[in-house]
Amino acid sequence: MKTAQFIKMKKLLFTGIPVLLGLLSILPSCKKDYLIGGSIEDVNMYKGMTNYEVLSKDPAFDTLVQLIDAAGLKDQINQGGTTFFAPSDYAILNYMQQRTLYVQEHYNANGIFGLDSLKYYLKNNIDNTRDSMLMYQINTPLPYDVLTRTGIAYQTGLSKDTAIVSYSPYGGTGPVSTQPRAVFYTHLWYHYDLSNSNRAEDIPEEIGVRTLVITSGINTKSGIMNYLENFHILFFYGTKQ
Repeated sequence: MKTAQFIKMKKLLFTGIPVLLGLLSILPSCKKDYLIGGSIEDVNMYKGMTNYEVLSKDPAFDTLVQLIDAAGLKDQINQGGTTFFAPSDYAILNYMQQRTLYVQEHYNANGIFGLDSLKYYLKNNIDNTRDSMLMYQINTPLPYDVLTRTGIAYQTGLSKDTAIVSYSPYGGTGPVSTQPRAVFYTHLWYHYDLSNSNRAEDIPEEIGVRTLVITSGINTKSGIMNYLENFHILFFYGTKQ
């Protein structure tokens, strides 16, 4: 496999949909808006588009769209009444780099696990990977007003898989009247009992992986869309202890 097949990332800059320009998604006082990079954005600006259509318009997710197509999950991703936590192309690159290191260490020192390899795995359901993208989907809308600091556990679209959605206070109040809240998506490897004294932010690394949501609360025709941080590794690969 040629190195050029590793991934087609284009410029991989947030030059597409404007809401991708910020660092954090923050809940301001006006519920129809959200704050990105110090400016207010309308959460309903993509309400007439499906999740797949929103992702397809931005180059930061063009590889993700290819994987959705390879797995045949377009209809599931567009399912109404859901919340989708989209991993960016950076997360996919991080995953392929980790898989490449494993291949080179165990099989072929010059081997590369590239985009074609990943698409082949998904298309042919190698190691039951076809539905793996559904671990990023919660089968209910999760607007800001249902989020808690303790966190709530939800069954994801992937069979026997659970994730916790929560928020944590972030910094000062800045340009909004209430303290900003950073949203987090925590994938659980093992069961965890949530309580006021055992919040999502307290989950040990061996139990689950907590991932920052950099853009959240976008209303689409499919439900609600959120974008995960670029340091995330697709499928939470290599994080299970």
